[in-house]
Amino acid sequence: MLNSILPDITRLCRIMSTVTGVDIEIVNADMTRVAGTGIYADSVGKSLEQADAIYHTAFTGGKTVFVDNPRDNELCHGCPDKARCRELLNMCSPIMLNGRTLGVIGVVCFSREERERVMAQKEVFLEFVEQIASVIARRVDQEQQARKVSRMLDALMQVTDGNARGVLILGRSGKISYINEMACQSFALPENCQGMPVALRDTGNVFANMAEYEVRVNGVDHLVFGRHMPIQSQDEDFASVLITDPLERLTEMLSQAASSGESSGALDAIISEGKKLGKLKDRVRQIAKTPSTVLITGESGTGKELFARAIHAESDRADKPFIAINCGAIPDQLLESELFGYVRGAFTGASDSGRMGKFELANKGVIFLDEISSMSLYLQVKLLRVLQEKCFTRLGSNRLIEVDVRVIAATNDNLAELIAQRMFREDLFYRLNVIPLELPPLRERKEDIPRLAEYFLDRYCTRFGKPPVRLSPHILETFQAYPWPGNVREFENCIEYMINMHEGGPMSHSLVPLKIRTGRAGGAPAPAVAPREALSPAAPAGPEHGEAPIAALADLETAAIRNAIARYGTTAAGKQQAARALGIGIATLYRKLRDIPGL
Repeated sequence: MLNSILPDITRLCRIMSTVTGVDIEIVNADMTRVAGTGIYADSVGKSLEQADAIYHTAFTGGKTVFVDNPRDNELCHGCPDKARCRELLNMCSPIMLNGRTLGVIGVVCFSREERERVMAQKEVFLEFVEQIASVIARRVDQEQQARKVSRMLDALMQVTDGNARGVLILGRSGKISYINEMACQSFALPENCQGMPVALRDTGNVFANMAEYEVRVNGVDHLVFGRHMPIQSQDEDFASVLITDPLERLTEMLSQAASSGESSGALDAIISEGKKLGKLKDRVRQIAKTPSTVLITGESGTGKELFARAIHAESDRADKPFIAINCGAIPDQLLESELFGYVRGAFTGASDSGRMGKFELANKGVIFLDEISSMSLYLQVKLLRVLQEKCFTRLGSNRLIEVDVRVIAATNDNLAELIAQRMFREDLFYRLNVIPLELPPLRERKEDIPRLAEYFLDRYCTRFGKPPVRLSPHILETFQAYPWPGNVREFENCIEYMINMHEGGPMSHSLVPLKIRTGRAGGAPAPAVAPREALSPAAPAGPEHGEAPIAALADLETAAIRNAIARYGTTAAGKQQAARALGIGIATLYRKLRDIPGL
């Protein structure tokens, strides 16, 4: 162990010899001289195993030994160098660490003058030698601890360089004591950056229970998420550690959790026999390779999300997130935070940890905005900015966040009519409609019905644990004759119902729902508000004409809304249908509902 601090021991021997005027030597646990002055300087490395009984006694006994009569002392009787020994005095003290003897330090006099000087101050010299032995032991302990820390750092380096987190250890002076490869990359620092000063500031923002820090190093400011923790160490080089997660990795973890299922194989899942869908699938393959926005239109139930997933799966973003959100199912005041996220304290009821929005989670991937026509004009402006500038701010923050997201929007509304009614922004429409994709209703591709029936029959027979079953030509003819206003979604529900009701044997035609057997699709719902002609001032109204008085417009509106809600229900989907029947946007409906008691 003494060999670990040889430079220090050698220097200490010289200093002691100069101060005391006598020679000093130090031997290790193997009785090998590791340092010496005077006549011992040239014999460093010599073994004293067979010669020096005095040092053996101090080493094995663990106590200081004082010999003022070398050659005559009983300890010297067996020494092979006794006849040649020139020593006149020898005192030595064991170097002890945690009860273990590491070596011996000796003070040797070769002249009467040296001997008399030491003898005159014997107690002082004894205490001095013992103190020096203690100093050497402490220095060995420090070296052991330093080497232990070094080994720990080496292990830490191997561990931290193998993961995706950045590790930055700072000293009390705020300078870098240790940094791993990931942190070097995150902060764009060279490998030899130890000793660089770092300014660290907690911004107060928190996401996924990780704090946001502003780190200034090498003249550049960086924003990172992570944890900054103090280190309980007496070493001034180890005051605190910053463990960071790159925003991209944090986003990726959250995106994986939020990603709306798998998109792989989505194109193959689109069942088609005819040319219409075949051409659409070819077009999906063509447009998937670009980052341009896509607007998918078509009636409810035609599979708009399935096509959006197919575009994602066929693109070079297939291994990145696919985030789907239904704009019509979320109230305006919540939709903004869902899309763009918020920081701690952004609004009453906001989570203390903040939240990433869907756009941030979809970074490098695809976001699917279903029922885009339901989005309020205010949010349409924010969406337009994201499409144009590729950046946005979270609620409660002024920091711009840049994103690379492909936007696929979908609607079953006529956006041209909504634009004419000033309910949808024309500039946003053009931004979204770069690549239009119109899906045909099921009634226009009835050649696909047999394949669809087979697919859904297999799915629900397997799911419900029932034996496979096939449809009779009579049932298929009935399906072909029905207009399917609910499209594939209605068709799937029909098959699921029939499998539930089926009790074995051939599938009976009587299991087909009545409205489908009779070919009555139900048509368009009756208007939830009186038609325009009913309000026409063709004839004066009033008691003198024997007619009921004209109702106030506000009362008519309230009655129409109550009628629509009563018909379609209070669920999100019901309100969407009610808004469509009333001819207003879902956001407008929500605003009006707040003013109607009981709704």
